[in-house]
Amino acid sequence: MTEGTINTSEAKREYAQLLHLHTRILRQLKEIREHLIAPGTLEIVSTIRRRTGANPDGALSEITTAVEQAILALKLSEAQIRDEVMEDVEQPDVEGVANLPATLARFLAERRDMPGFTHQVLHDENRGWIILWKEYTQTGSVRGSGQFYERPYAWIDE
Repeated sequence: MTEGTINTSEAKREYAQLLHLHTRILRQLKEIREHLIAPGTLEIVSTIRRRTGANPDGALSEITTAVEQAILALKLSEAQIRDEVMEDVEQPDVEGVANLPATLARFLAERRDMPGFTHQVLHDENRGWIILWKEYTQTGSVRGSGQFYERPYAWIDE
């Protein structure tokens, strides 16, 4: 590829990876916040205050505030990325599928314009919608393949 040329399919993939990273970091920050405000943590702080007279609560509240600000900044960043990049991605038109779940529709929307990407949509009585997909390289070899289910663990319940 020549320098300065924009490959939109690669850009979409990279932005999708960035959004996935945002999701993972957000999950970790929320877990940290839950630990900071958990009753066990507050009990430890009150025990320290009672035994030593020190007040570690001030530092803990500053840390909690910083984590909450990081969560907010991450959500704003994610929203900006979605607005800038994903606005041109519409719901994929799949024949015979009017009610494809959002996660499966998003997977198809992010990849349908990529060269070498093929997919098939099936419906199973237990697992719901199923996407069978393959991605080929320019030489024709398979780069990746897989299956996504609407309800992947539905068969366990029966």
